[in-house]
Amino acid sequence: MRKKTKLLLEENNRAEEALSEKGQKLLTDIVVYLRGSRISTWEQEQVRRDITQMLRDAEARGEQAEAVIGPDPKEFCDSILAELPPVPRWESLLCTLRDGLLAAAVLTAIWLGFGVLEGLLGVGSWPKLTLTIGQLISGSGILLTACGIVYWICRRSFSVGQKKGPWVLPFLVLFVVLCAGIFLRQPIAALPVPAAVCVVAALFVVYKLMDLRLD
Repeated sequence: MRKKTKLLLEENNRAEEALSEKGQKLLTDIVVYLRGSRISTWEQEQVRRDITQMLRDAEARGEQAEAVIGPDPKEFCDSILAELPPVPRWESLLCTLRDGLLAAAVLTAIWLGFGVLEGLLGVGSWPKLTLTIGQLISGSGILLTACGIVYWICRRSFSVGQKKGPWVLPFLVLFVVLCAGIFLRQPIAALPVPAAVCVVAALFVVYKLMDLRLD
């Protein structure tokens, strides 16, 4: 994220520590809900700063949070979000691509690590690393499932019994894609270790460059 956004995020983290435990829990739910919105991270942190100050002032006066944000935190957040312009579609897509690059880099690094471990154990296709169709399906499935879980949590942060949900479905999807990674062994590419290292590094570099310019 941009430097100014990162500095504001750090400032907000410090300010949040001055709230009571109840206030911090409410603010956490609010921030999680904001993370699932279509406004930029910079504007999310500005809203977070203002709400944090409102809660701190209320606690200093001995008032409950409802005195400043009302009985329905979700409705309060929606009223604020309705006044803020959403990020352009193209920027939203770039942010999604950026986050996907980081996740892809992490999964590729894990694949590289297992490939090197297999080489040290004298198994696999060493000195080349083989990418199978099952590994590709497995990695894609893990990414999509993780995105779905994060989105669901963000949209349900104020719900009664939050964190509960249809968890059987994502676990079933993960089980299926992991099985695909194990049993679908048809190779689709073979890379020398140095080339695989370059791929991982390139993914991280492109992610970092995009992260420096996007909120």
